[in-house]
Amino acid sequence: MIGTRRVAIAAVPTATAVLVLGLLAGPMPGAAETVIAGTVRSKDGRPLPGLALLEKGEIHGNVWDRGALVDQQGRFQIVVADGGPYGLHVYASGYIYSPQALKVQPGQQLEVSVVLVPEPTRANTPVIQRVEFPPAGRSDAALRLDVFDPNGILGPQVLAFNAATGRAHALDPPRWVWSLKSNYPNGVYRLKNDAAGGPVNPRDWYFVVADHQCNTSDILAYPHEPKPQEVVRPAP
Repeated sequence: MIGTRRVAIAAVPTATAVLVLGLLAGPMPGAAETVIAGTVRSKDGRPLPGLALLEKGEIHGNVWDRGALVDQQGRFQIVVADGGPYGLHVYASGYIYSPQALKVQPGQQLEVSVVLVPEPTRANTPVIQRVEFPPAGRSDAALRLDVFDPNGILGPQVLAFNAATGRAHALDPPRWVWSLKSNYPNGVYRLKNDAAGGPVNPRDWYFVVADHQCNTSDILAYPHEPKPQEVVRPAP
């Protein structure tokens, strides 16, 4: 006959039990953030301010996620919710934009370096002709961007960035487009007020547009008054 073995189980204090359950459920507060950060410079080494915007998932999928302003020292930092693949797109007025496919691990702080080349001419760059914000209190209205590309090769990157929320958005085209590789039409692009994430404060918003050859409009910031786009001259 096999004897029965008795095991004593001590009572676990409630606070300890909650802590154990918390550890099993997921990361505790204070866990390392997942960060994509970097430096943006011109070919001759000058720091460039501008925008750094992220697509979530594969690059050129047009699923926009987070973003950040690039400061006067050419630095940016974007905290993301998850690890995985991202498409990093960096813009500076007067420069051809730079796309990079990235993969970041959860809890990693990924550092990248971006070098931008100036547009040789502004004759081929898209232009943001007008920005129209929805009236206060109109949840059914849309933010509107009037866009013109001189060569008719506009891509899906008609973009808005809200610095208050850190969110990047692609605006809806004036009409249906066959695929992301198609040439997008000139005209008025829209972002619905509810998609914008609540009340719209014009001071928070930045806009940029690119075509299929990476020609890029100037970044339009508050008060969103378009100016003639100029060629960047090399430093003496």
